[in-house]
Amino acid sequence: MLNNTFTSQSLAILLWNANGLANHRNELITSLNEKRIDIAFISETHFTSNSKCSFPGYNTFSSCHPDNTAHGGAAIIIRSSLQFTAAPPVNNDFLQAAIVNINLNHVPITVAAAYCPPKHKITSSQFDSFFNSLGRYFIVGGDLNAKNQTWGCHSTNPKGHSLFQSITSNHLTILNPPNPTYWPTSTRKRPDILDIFVTKIPTNLNHLIKNLLNPSSDHTPVFLSLDGHPSSKPNKACLTNNSTNWNKFREIINSKINLNISLKTPNEVEDAVQNFTESIQSAAWNSSTIQKYHANSHSTPTHVRKLITQKRRARARWQRTRLPSDKNLLNNLASSLKRMLSKIRNESFNNWTSSLTAESGSLWRATRSCLKQKTAQAPLKNSNGTWCKTDKDQADAFCSHLSKVFQPHNDINNNHLDTNIENSLFSPLPLYLAPKPFSPNEVQYYIKSFPLKKSPGLDLITAEVARQLPKKAIIHLTHILNSILRLSYMPLQWKVSVIILFPKPGKPPDIPSSYRPISLLPFFSKLCEKLIIKRISQLINDKNIIPHTQFGFRNKHSTIHQIHRLTDAIAYSFENKLYCSAVLLDVAQAFDKVWHTGLLYKLKQFLPPPYFLFFKSYLENRHFVTKVGSEFSNLAPILAGVPQGAISSPILYNIYAADQPISLNTSVAEFADDKIIFTSNENPLVASQHLQNHLNEMEVWYSNWKIKINNEKSSHITFTLRQGVVPPVSLANKIIPSTTKVKYLGLLLDKRLTWAEHIKQKRLLLNSRRKSLYPLLGKQSKLNLKNKLLLYKTLLKPIWTYGIQLWGTAKKSNIYKMQTFQSITLRIITNAPFYVTNHTLHSDLGLPTVAEVATSSYKRYRSRLTNHPNPLILALTSANIPGNPPRRLKRRWCRDLDT
Repeated sequence: MLNNTFTSQSLAILLWNANGLANHRNELITSLNEKRIDIAFISETHFTSNSKCSFPGYNTFSSCHPDNTAHGGAAIIIRSSLQFTAAPPVNNDFLQAAIVNINLNHVPITVAAAYCPPKHKITSSQFDSFFNSLGRYFIVGGDLNAKNQTWGCHSTNPKGHSLFQSITSNHLTILNPPNPTYWPTSTRKRPDILDIFVTKIPTNLNHLIKNLLNPSSDHTPVFLSLDGHPSSKPNKACLTNNSTNWNKFREIINSKINLNISLKTPNEVEDAVQNFTESIQSAAWNSSTIQKYHANSHSTPTHVRKLITQKRRARARWQRTRLPSDKNLLNNLASSLKRMLSKIRNESFNNWTSSLTAESGSLWRATRSCLKQKTAQAPLKNSNGTWCKTDKDQADAFCSHLSKVFQPHNDINNNHLDTNIENSLFSPLPLYLAPKPFSPNEVQYYIKSFPLKKSPGLDLITAEVARQLPKKAIIHLTHILNSILRLSYMPLQWKVSVIILFPKPGKPPDIPSSYRPISLLPFFSKLCEKLIIKRISQLINDKNIIPHTQFGFRNKHSTIHQIHRLTDAIAYSFENKLYCSAVLLDVAQAFDKVWHTGLLYKLKQFLPPPYFLFFKSYLENRHFVTKVGSEFSNLAPILAGVPQGAISSPILYNIYAADQPISLNTSVAEFADDKIIFTSNENPLVASQHLQNHLNEMEVWYSNWKIKINNEKSSHITFTLRQGVVPPVSLANKIIPSTTKVKYLGLLLDKRLTWAEHIKQKRLLLNSRRKSLYPLLGKQSKLNLKNKLLLYKTLLKPIWTYGIQLWGTAKKSNIYKMQTFQSITLRIITNAPFYVTNHTLHSDLGLPTVAEVATSSYKRYRSRLTNHPNPLILALTSANIPGNPPRRLKRRWCRDLDT
């Protein structure tokens, strides 16, 4: 049976030894689209760990040679619309294999692209081990360099003998093409069959196998068609699309909403929330038409088709005659086809870039495509060490890992304090007035304040859907929210989060802890939180619950303010010949390990009873599910931590950490969970002792409130121009590692505060990002100059301008490094000839130099500090360094930018 039309009714497989895949990319793309291939098995990719080769509409999984040089290797290229799960690759010197798990007729089957280098021996037991690792059913395809007359070869070699033994003992099947696949250039070598399939598949699957002539290398491809039905990925779940009729949506909602309902008990609130959610979902689905998926048509131009036909005929002729003249003709046609495909691709890219505009959003979609790191879905290990084979397995593995994360540090105990806290929580609450109810206008205002592009929670309701709600629905929602406030009860449905996970850069991708969880909460849950937080924010400010040293998640507070405080202390120490010693503390899973009982105790100290009881209900009985692809894990409880992604989480964490001990001999700078303690003294022993005393107090506080510190990730640094050494300090009897440079809130500080290391690292980052954007910024790009400058100002310039108010006083040699980056980038953007000066470029484009940006940025920054409500930030407006030390050094400080 041969049916490789794009109907998902059969599985179309291409097997090909590319002998260097990158050189044949354009030709392979054409073949994949023309023949509508579902899976391509590629041998001899010549990939390394740094290789990048993508195919539109497909995912690529590769296996490199273990020596990581450009030879050997295998890859699987699988259509993105199919449902699949990556498996760990095999990287041996005698066998490389890329492996993916799919479903065929709802039966799990493993597909593997393999390559066996000719110079390495492989035994039948090694073949057995490989085949047995693939599971019950599998399809292995590749150039195994195994010849055996059983599958049509002219002779049998040792690999072919070993493979035959393994096939016989394991009851496997060989699917070989009818004609040779390897065509050596030398006429003294005989063509032979090297590219074959080794299979173990259900007997009800019929197949057809044949040789192809395109794409071409020294091997011809093999086409295999199986009449199985491959499972496709389901469409993304959503309530609306571009066809949604919003007038009809509002009419349906109005017909379903009943304002005359009782909302006096938690159960009635639950039922009202459930009915309201279902009404919105039903109205949205009934107002939207299902949009059918249309595959992108990749029509090949007529002149390219003619050239492909000529090349195919020339290859067939050469394979018949083996004449040098026919080989020359084939080579010429192959070169012409490669040049033509490259030209078409370049013309298509130029047309695309010339059509990009910022107004339509196409420019920003293009930049995201350039900057987004395309990481293939990596295989994942369970906690027991086995590999996950399906999306459901991966979702359960992530759920199991996060269930352990969302628990308090129960190994830290203070029985006396725990008892006092529990007694306080169970003590009766004072009498209180009912809180002021929400108004429909207030609810409508906050709905409009939410951004439209945020992902929905489990109920699929987005801010866009909420904005389209009619007035009757807003009134009904207001009644529900007021009943929640009156009863101090958060509905269970709004306490379930969907967690999706993204790999952390530079971490091993097969471990669940190497992934960053992103929590998606129901929209109305976030709306409710926003309304509540608005009510209690003024109370928190009036009672000074959050200390002035905490700048994180607070209005009119930024990271630059906090770093400025630290650099002022360093400047004072340098001018007075002091040692400024500092400790940066890294809290282990700070937001995920907040002890709920302790947080409620602290909330009860100042919140009116209705709001305290609301947060008590808000934190209790929270659950989450993890999502991988379209699969969900089972429901799991959240026993600790402030809800990730929630509106109230930052302020709840600040409240939990608000009562940390302070010392007269040290200063503290905090931004959420990033904490630094610093002190200055002319005696290094005294400086160390002051730090140690404060750390001893912090150790007691951490123990009381069940918080752990990562000593390995914490740092101890001394900023000084003197030669003395500050003794090390410890926390919980563990020495905190000493270092000569630290990264704090995005700026890299070295012990002499030269900013050289920070500028060096930023320059490397900028070079890398400019390289990623080069297709849009380079001289080959047809993007107009206005849009190129816009990309530079929005995607590159903010990287180096961050913190320039402080590092802008670095030495001219360091500033020059950043200035050369800007000059080179402007020259690339404009494609300016060598005789155009950098001054002319800056002048004509209206861009200031780096030094000018530093001066103007500091002046704007300082002008905004006046009349600040935080006295610590207000102190930064002084004309001199706080403490007014005598200026003995020639170096400049940030205030010198204002002179």
